[in-house]
Amino acid sequence: MDKKTIILSCFLAMAGCVSAQSLTPEAKEIECGQILFRTPSTITIALKNNTSEITRITNVDTGCGCTAATFSNHEVAPGQSATVNITFDGKQLGHFERIIRVFDDTKNAPSEVTVRGQVVTKVENFAGNYPYKMGELLTDVDNIEFDDVNKGQHFVQEIHIMNPTGQNVQPTALRLPPYLTAEMHPEVLGPKQKGTMYVSLKSQELRDYGLTQTSIYLGKTPADKVMPEKEITVSAILLPPAVAKDDVTRPYAAKMSLSSYELDMTALAKKSKVKDEIVITNNGKSDLEISKLQMFTTGLQVELSKSRIAPGESSKLKVTGIAKELKKVRTRPRILMITNDPDRQKVLVTIKK
Repeated sequence: MDKKTIILSCFLAMAGCVSAQSLTPEAKEIECGQILFRTPSTITIALKNNTSEITRITNVDTGCGCTAATFSNHEVAPGQSATVNITFDGKQLGHFERIIRVFDDTKNAPSEVTVRGQVVTKVENFAGNYPYKMGELLTDVDNIEFDDVNKGQHFVQEIHIMNPTGQNVQPTALRLPPYLTAEMHPEVLGPKQKGTMYVSLKSQELRDYGLTQTSIYLGKTPADKVMPEKEITVSAILLPPAVAKDDVTRPYAAKMSLSSYELDMTALAKKSKVKDEIVITNNGKSDLEISKLQMFTTGLQVELSKSRIAPGESSKLKVTGIAKELKKVRTRPRILMITNDPDRQKVLVTIKK
């Protein structure tokens, strides 16, 4: 059984009033990081008696039956420490948060420690590079994509972060829209320390089907300034409700085919504009409807001759690439189409530049 131990010592005195703590932890929050699924993990908290009286631990409230606590109830002399062991069973995957309350035999308030972590099937230590500079921090990505999202689903993407400075930092995602949340583990990174930010998508908060894009900014503290060099772009593709494709309706459904799924615009290196086109054909028995036509980046101009295509007919998608604008984009230039073809509700056309 793997055992993860974090020892906290306390040196802060908070005695003198009824609401003070007799046993005070050094940190009010502990980040456990990754814990293996179905593998108990133990945290040892050391608390120091900051009063002038002998005290004794009487109870520990973990707030959850899946978290067990053991402690020594021996007398703790003034200035001495006592330990509490907290064991997580790791039977539920995902992020967790527990508030641990340690009670003693005085009338003072219990000591409280918030413990956070993530239960995973495999502990992964990121060993990749950090090629992107976000202000004073380094990351492994500058773009996040949530692909093939259905309404109600929950997705999480990771941003691996390194603190190259000589100071403690508190990496924070700034300007999060309502459909995104972010958690940093550990919450504080010391000099040269690495951590992971978990960015979660709440798909029920997305307003419309198709492509939704935004930018968030990575600050070294919650009070950091929003600046272009700290930008991380985020995109999500929300699919419409699945088109029926049972054995009865399938033969009569729309069926989309494209002359190409990629446009070669490498000539933009020598030209200011390049034009190309794709022929979209409906080989099905019902009208093909293209309900969304969206671009992932600037630098593209598109024109669709018709968005409703009868069986046996075709439509032309004309695309113009603007060299000056495409040179500035960081992500891959692509075109998204949302259709009623049960086998191709989402169609991507990539741009080679």
